[in-house]
Amino acid sequence: MHLRSVLVARSVLPHQLSRVSAMPSEIEFVNGIPSFTVGQFAGVLNQVMKSSFDEGVWVEGEIEGVKRPNPHMYFTLIEKVDGAKAQLNVNLFAGPLKNIQAKLRNSGIELKDGLKVRLYGRPDYYAPFGKLSLVVSDIDTQFSAGDIAAKREELLRALIEKGVDKVNKRRPVPLVPLRLGIISSSQAAGWADAQQHLLESGIGFSISFIDVRVQGDDAAPQIIRALKTFSRRDDIDLVLLMRGGGSKGDLAAFDDEGIAMAISQCAHPVFTGIGHEIDTSIADVIAHTASKTPTACAQAVITLVEEFLGELSYSADQLRRVTESSLVRARSRINMSIERLITRPRIALERQAQRVALQASAVRLLDPVTTMARGWSITRDADGKVVRSRNDVSPGEKITTLLADGSITSTVEGVA
Repeated sequence: MHLRSVLVARSVLPHQLSRVSAMPSEIEFVNGIPSFTVGQFAGVLNQVMKSSFDEGVWVEGEIEGVKRPNPHMYFTLIEKVDGAKAQLNVNLFAGPLKNIQAKLRNSGIELKDGLKVRLYGRPDYYAPFGKLSLVVSDIDTQFSAGDIAAKREELLRALIEKGVDKVNKRRPVPLVPLRLGIISSSQAAGWADAQQHLLESGIGFSISFIDVRVQGDDAAPQIIRALKTFSRRDDIDLVLLMRGGGSKGDLAAFDDEGIAMAISQCAHPVFTGIGHEIDTSIADVIAHTASKTPTACAQAVITLVEEFLGELSYSADQLRRVTESSLVRARSRINMSIERLITRPRIALERQAQRVALQASAVRLLDPVTTMARGWSITRDADGKVVRSRNDVSPGEKITTLLADGSITSTVEGVA
């Protein structure tokens, strides 16, 4: 390569000198080795690189230090080799940048620090800065997409192995989640649809809203701060993280490890509604409940409340039925008791009257008058004592004999 460079330099030098008026018309050699001024050497370098890479070159590396002085973009392409860092300056001028960004948008990729890329361009040495750069005109989107997918899968696998995906799912959802902490962009159509859905439900939700970026470099830090803010509040039942549809690049923020950890550590259940039907972000996997869209996320919360209201209505209906049945039975028992209060005393009196009559009859049977009516009599001495034996009286003593219809007084003449 070194020999070829020298040969190329010798062959192209006259052409270079003809384009740069400040250069001498002849090449100087020192001990057979060409000697250049700085400007000449810069020109030779560019000619050597142009000849060596006349069809351009693909270079792979990781983007670092992106700068965007409109309409261009500059960054460094780096690679770690055996612990040492190799780097190459990259210039992306307005025309090629526009075309490259269009290709990246179709693949859902954004040029940013940390992205691994395979870039096509030509090397250029810029003499005023003494800077070697790759002037880029194309990009291999499949290379970057593959790297992004690999990193995503690696991160997801690591999170699942640590059990991060189960932590927030263990958070109990309140019986009636009416106090919602919502994280979204106030300008997002997805949030507008979800908000309308919540309002039309007729349920009295209390909503606390934090406006954040939902794409770009600022999205992840803002979402993380919002999650931590709601986590510290004790007046929140659920946290809803929402973002409508977009390209894979637009949704890339929701594959951020920091957001995944903030969801896992949130003190409240986190429900997500991110993207379209086909999108599943790492945030969805880590969240308590994931829905495909913001509207579906809102509906998931509405369903929870409606199920409770349905169960409450059923329980109230059952309680009403049981109460009515109990009242009917109670009224029946009261009516029976009233009837008993009315009839039982009369029956009891009648039964007692019968007993009294029976007792009176028995008493009448035992009454001496009754016995005397059958021909019996009672004799008493002068002291009124019943004469039971002939020994109870003496001759000359007066006695009285009681009959059923009167009495007879007589004098005892003798006792036999």
